[in-house]
Amino acid sequence: MRLKQLLPAVVVALALTAAARAAVQSETKTFTHEAGGITFELPAGWKAEPDGEQITASPAEGGISIVLWVTKEEDFEDAAKALGEELGKQIKNLKFDGEPKPGTHNGMEYESVKGSGQIEGEEIVFSADLLAAKKPVIILSFGTADGLQKHAAEYGQLVKSIKKIN
Repeated sequence: MRLKQLLPAVVVALALTAAARAAVQSETKTFTHEAGGITFELPAGWKAEPDGEQITASPAEGGISIVLWVTKEEDFEDAAKALGEELGKQIKNLKFDGEPKPGTHNGMEYESVKGSGQIEGEEIVFSADLLAAKKPVIILSFGTADGLQKHAAEYGQLVKSIKKIN
């Protein structure tokens, strides 16, 4: 008897979940970084702040930030070196979790390094990715461990949506 009573509630809950997912998906916004030659979808409830060659994306309540910018260096290797130097300037007590790892994302080659440190006295974790798009694009993701965990699904959605402009 209990199963018969639960079934309608489960059906309603599933329908509401599907409707909520559809609403969230419809609220995403597409951003294009012309200089870098990439496009990405901003998750619902997130904001983006373009500033010249840089776009910063974050959830409305904060906790994490993703900064996408085109390097001044045209060469991938020079851009990788510049990224390492910039991380050292911005993050105190910088610690890398191993060597940079190469890969391919939506047809674009990249190198990625993860680590931790402090920004303005706060403990953070980060991922720094150098993407070979139209020009080298740096994608620096950082925040508190709790912030990254809380927004992991939206972060994954944004990263998966990064594509090269044809």
